[in-house]
Amino acid sequence: MKFNLNLASRRYVNKRALYYGFVTALCILLLFGGWEVSSLISSNNALQLNQQRLVEAKKKLQAFRGGPTKTLSIQERALLEKESSVVTDLLALDAFRWTELLDRMEKLLPKGVSLNSFSPDYKKKSLNLNGNARTLKDMRIFLDRLLKKEIFKQVYLKNHSRIKVKDYADIDRDAISFSLQLEGVF
Repeated sequence: MKFNLNLASRRYVNKRALYYGFVTALCILLLFGGWEVSSLISSNNALQLNQQRLVEAKKKLQAFRGGPTKTLSIQERALLEKESSVVTDLLALDAFRWTELLDRMEKLLPKGVSLNSFSPDYKKKSLNLNGNARTLKDMRIFLDRLLKKEIFKQVYLKNHSRIKVKDYADIDRDAISFSLQLEGVF
């Protein structure tokens, strides 16, 4: 068998195979294009849904905050500042730990001195103490301890006097009643 093929005179192309190849490539491109278009549409739908949810969340947040923001008048602003200062003062009072102060006082009290009352003055940040001491020496030791520890800014002896107190056996004894003012407590 002798094949006689002159490649110079005629082109030998399998048109049928070429046509099927083009059709197959076109189908693959159309499939990928359709898939991209469907993913673009679903992404766009998801974006619109997320934007709607964001708008709803902003409305809920605004409703939670008390509605749309409004401009306050001078009187309303002054009233709010006054209320906030009252709340701030109350929080400062609540933050003070009385147990710590009483613990410090207990450690500073010498034998023979007792405290009868505490009177806080929060505006002046001071504390008034009333107490009794057996002797003048006991009272001076207590004052020296208060001044030495530098826990308080100032310690003032407001007054002192001699009094009679009854002990545990109902016997009258001489004592010294005193009143102190401690500054820088709070």
